[in-house]
Amino acid sequence: MKEPSLSIITVNFNNNLGLQKTIRSIQSQSYTDYEHIIIDANSMDGSKETITKYSAESSYLSYWVSEPDKGIYDGMNKGVKHAKGKYIYFLNSGDYLFDENVLASISFDDTAYICGNMRMIFSDTEYEDIVPPEKIDGLFLLKSFLPHPASFIHHSLFVNQEYRTDYRIISDWIHMVDNLVLKGCSYKHINILISNFDSTGLSSTNGSIGLNERNKWIKENIPVRIYDSLMELDNFKSSILGSIIPMVNEKRRHTQKRIKKIVLLLSKILK
Repeated sequence: MKEPSLSIITVNFNNNLGLQKTIRSIQSQSYTDYEHIIIDANSMDGSKETITKYSAESSYLSYWVSEPDKGIYDGMNKGVKHAKGKYIYFLNSGDYLFDENVLASISFDDTAYICGNMRMIFSDTEYEDIVPPEKIDGLFLLKSFLPHPASFIHHSLFVNQEYRTDYRIISDWIHMVDNLVLKGCSYKHINILISNFDSTGLSSTNGSIGLNERNKWIKENIPVRIYDSLMELDNFKSSILGSIIPMVNEKRRHTQKRIKKIVLLLSKILK
């Protein structure tokens, strides 16, 4: 049997209504070259009954389980272990695809990270669109993130590299920094809305936890002198002078490559 191009992984815990919304958005897709995997953390709110019914109705649900786990990243790792697709896509319960043709509009062309836009929903009338940059450098990821529910990640990036379960919120960010900045994996931004994001989730309602975890990881993995130098460089790039110089020398496109080389070189020196 031909392996699918895309493995959609949904992690759920006691969010039956959100899970149903996620499933409906997947079922409505015109795109069919996918499998769906659901990892439920032993929910007690009817989620298991929803999954059982869905399994009987859909041939796309290739695997599901309902059992206690060690948190969302443990669940995501379980999903990856059962995934057969060339690309991994996490669409967790409560999040849903923007329209029925969104997956069909994506070219899965072996780029390591394919990232689109995400709409963060705050209420029936309030939302914010998250639009990633066209190019990624270390400065961006040290300060910001790529929207996970709009990111399609090549399966090869999970070989011998699971999400860390000792972090509650930022393990997907760590995975991005490691692969896109330190390993230089390929990246492509596609300027289309991929998904609507449930802003009541853990990462949205516990911003201070995420900030503390990010600071902890940076202190443990990036020498202070390098981090401070990068922040100074970022402030310079944001200044009037910093914006003029790249236009004058016409070498702006090489900036991110130089930053990466500087980071790697300084890391080796200081270690």
